[in-house]
Amino acid sequence: MPVPPDLPAVPPPPAARPPLSKMDQEKISDPERMKALAHPARMAVFDFLGTRRIEGADGATATEIAEVAGMTPSAMSYHLRTLAKAGFIEEAPNRGDARERVWRLRLHSFEISAEPDAPESAQIVEREMVEAFANEHQRAFERWLQARHQLDPGLKDLSTMASGRFRLKPDELLEFRTRFFALMDEYVERSNEYTEKGDEDDGTMIFRYMLRLFPNV
Repeated sequence: MPVPPDLPAVPPPPAARPPLSKMDQEKISDPERMKALAHPARMAVFDFLGTRRIEGADGATATEIAEVAGMTPSAMSYHLRTLAKAGFIEEAPNRGDARERVWRLRLHSFEISAEPDAPESAQIVEREMVEAFANEHQRAFERWLQARHQLDPGLKDLSTMASGRFRLKPDELLEFRTRFFALMDEYVERSNEYTEKGDEDDGTMIFRYMLRLFPNV
């Protein structure tokens, strides 16, 4: 997105810089691919399948997803085909019934970023895509707000919200991001180990997080 005139322009990092996180798998810069996901129903699909994956189920049918999203299986099938065509999901092995189609995530993590020289229309799609993800996370946060008093007090105390401001040079902020993602990678690997073991009684729970880091404008 364009840099406001009152902010210093930051030169792009060297092309040889390694990914900030091991989870960085694919950069989404094609406006058509971004449009394919920037839809509330499809965001719900991505969110639901992501939860299924970390639970160890790894996949669901159109009927199962439609029930969660509040729409008909036929309407959901259309959204699933659109997501598959854009490369976000793929068919998974059936669960014993050859007639059913099981869908799972193809991308577990990706970066949304229009190319620097992209037209304004692509920049707008990028913004809409980021807003769609933020809104989906906000809906999940609001569900937690509604249910938090019904949870174990210890779990309520574990939940954290933090906001503030840094006064840093761009390279210092890059250092912060790099260290943050390195720590996150460590716990993502541990999370993946729990998922692979598939022990439902291991005492784990699913927690959500979202980092927003941006210039003050």
